[in-house]
Amino acid sequence: MADLWDGALIDAAIWHARTGDVARQFRYRALYAALPVDALEAAHLPLRPDRPGLWRLRRQDYGARDGSSLTDFIRSQLAPVGLSHCQITLVTMPCGLLHGFNPVSFWLARDDAGLRAVLAEVSNTFGESHLYLCRHPDKRVIAPGDRLSGEKLFHVSPFLPREGYYVFRFDPGPGRFGAWVDWFGKDGDLRLQTSMIGKARALTASALRRAALRHAFQPLRVTGLIHWQAVKLLLRGVRYRKKPPQLEIRRSEATAERSDV
Repeated sequence: MADLWDGALIDAAIWHARTGDVARQFRYRALYAALPVDALEAAHLPLRPDRPGLWRLRRQDYGARDGSSLTDFIRSQLAPVGLSHCQITLVTMPCGLLHGFNPVSFWLARDDAGLRAVLAEVSNTFGESHLYLCRHPDKRVIAPGDRLSGEKLFHVSPFLPREGYYVFRFDPGPGRFGAWVDWFGKDGDLRLQTSMIGKARALTASALRRAALRHAFQPLRVTGLIHWQAVKLLLRGVRYRKKPPQLEIRRSEATAERSDV
């Protein structure tokens, strides 16, 4: 059974379901990598940062977005909440041959007791990003059934307002990864459900080569699917919202479950 904390490939099923103004669902599959950050930066994994190839991982696409150390970045995010001692694995979609885009990457932080925090790094197609730190205020382990809520502060889709709140849920395995993110409007009604669920398999050099050959254009395909769904929403008369200026706050928290969920 593959362990996310040793390095893995995740055959993920992605699901989105919209309700309210229009009911719509869409699904697609994507291959993600789970990369222990310390081993990644020490070049102990088959996938190495900033190395050319059909599948690439660029430091400039994460964290401070300036090509600096990924380890330093995630430790700086966890230190203020007393979790800098944790082991970190980054779950992400590597760049393809021509394109790189991650709707969301997850930095998983655990210790011997279990999962303590998840930093969700959300990006939009306008080149912006926001960090949602998901954790319990008392630092207790995040169980698969725990629901962590945080205000929506980042513009992702031009068909949804920047308001309301998210509810996050995570399952880090073993042998699998699951992330669920639901969006509730300011009225408290559930408007959008999303999930990413998949089994994990070992990240070996041969498995990485096969993945790179088979999925060299995966990020380009995902971006195309996002825009194709946008066209479908436009054709159904869903209102297009102009992108607002990004808020100055670039990191926020999702903690205790809200009483109105």
